[in-house]
Amino acid sequence: MFPSKDELKICFAHVAYRLRERFLALATSIESFEVRDGAALEQRIGEADVLVISGLWHNNLLPRAKRLRFIQSIGAGTEQFSLEALKQHGVRLASARGVNARAVSEHVTALVFRSHQRIPKSA
Repeated sequence: MFPSKDELKICFAHVAYRLRERFLALATSIESFEVRDGAALEQRIGEADVLVISGLWHNNLLPRAKRLRFIQSIGAGTEQFSLEALKQHGVRLASARGVNARAVSEHVTALVFRSHQRIPKSA
């Protein structure tokens, strides 16, 4: 069960994306913090109810993540997450699967046209 909105805390964990800045612009009044490396994530994972992450995850974080109930993977793949361990800890996982499907298919179509009809390169 998630805590109420007043008690919820989100951790944004990515080495480059500025996800927290965008989240703060929404003025949700939900508390959040950002980490940019594995050491900082290890240190602060215990504070998070929700984790928005890409690349910094390792399953050894779970024992420290006592409050964690939900992980949003920024990427489409979830191979780095142990689904069994997450289930045992009561943590749900969502991915960004399919988010780039249209852009990728359009790009591939353009490349096919370019290679077969000699469409000039985009600058």
